[in-house]
Amino acid sequence: MNHTPKVSIIIPNYNYVRYLEERFHSILGQTFGDYEIIFLDDASTDGSLKLVSEKFKASLTRAEVNATNTGNPFVQWNRGVRLSRGEYIWIAEADDVCTHDFLERLVQVLDTHPAVGLAYCYTTPINENGAILDANFHHRYVSDLDDKRWLTDFTAHGSSEVRQYLSRKNTITNVSSVLFRRNAFVQAGYAPENMRMCGDWMMYCRVLHNTDVAYISTPMNFHRQHATKHTRNSVLDLTYFREFLQVQRYLAYAFDLNEKEKRTAFKRFLREWDRLTVSHYGRMDLKRTVSLARMTADFYPGTLYFLEIIIHFLRNSLKSMTAKWRTK
Repeated sequence: MNHTPKVSIIIPNYNYVRYLEERFHSILGQTFGDYEIIFLDDASTDGSLKLVSEKFKASLTRAEVNATNTGNPFVQWNRGVRLSRGEYIWIAEADDVCTHDFLERLVQVLDTHPAVGLAYCYTTPINENGAILDANFHHRYVSDLDDKRWLTDFTAHGSSEVRQYLSRKNTITNVSSVLFRRNAFVQAGYAPENMRMCGDWMMYCRVLHNTDVAYISTPMNFHRQHATKHTRNSVLDLTYFREFLQVQRYLAYAFDLNEKEKRTAFKRFLREWDRLTVSHYGRMDLKRTVSLARMTADFYPGTLYFLEIIIHFLRNSLKSMTAKWRTK
């Protein structure tokens, strides 16, 4: 009789041959060993398949290779979940790494708390060479929501977590830090394949609509940071902002946010617009600034919202034009 594993580990990969050995070693060295490994390659051209075949083939339960690149991580997530057999799902992105007790500790949380649909841990950003970039990044990132909450472990009601925190920003900064309950992922409708940037945020909120959340404050996940043209383009062509607003619209409806909660979410979006008008991703030109103002007004109708949108439009138009003049 075939053994059904406790955990299905899904490794989505695209041209990450440089990091695959470190990723596999961090998985194969886990203190928890009841798992299967599903390797999904999205038409890599860098020798990823050769390396995995030569060094890790015996460790794989299944390997699937796309003939053409999907350009969408969430398609790969869903494919992996559909192929999986485990009670729990770990989407272990190919360029990330973790401590050897990662699975043991998160499995224990899900086993102990059957109402929890996803458990996650503290994530630390690392550079392309594996050096820690900022050990306190996550604490700073969430400090505007609560400067003490993420310092210790907790479990919380899913809907409350979304209303108080995830409605304002994506507090789960990397999917590799998350262990999902498979049936919660499936019942939530899988990850949204019509998104490219904010599908993870949307997925977490869908799962937490009907389940609870748990967090471990120990830094057990290390998220690789490297420049990506994909992210840059998604900011400058407004994809990121459009999806951000789509998540906010979903949350307002699905979680029946009150007016105060909606306005708090709106203020958060405006800060993101301010932050990214001129950033390391590039400069948002006047045409796109106009488009973003119109898009925001469509998602947030009403006189009060409109006046604030106009103020930020004028402010960010000036910021964009000033940045253009300075680079001439």
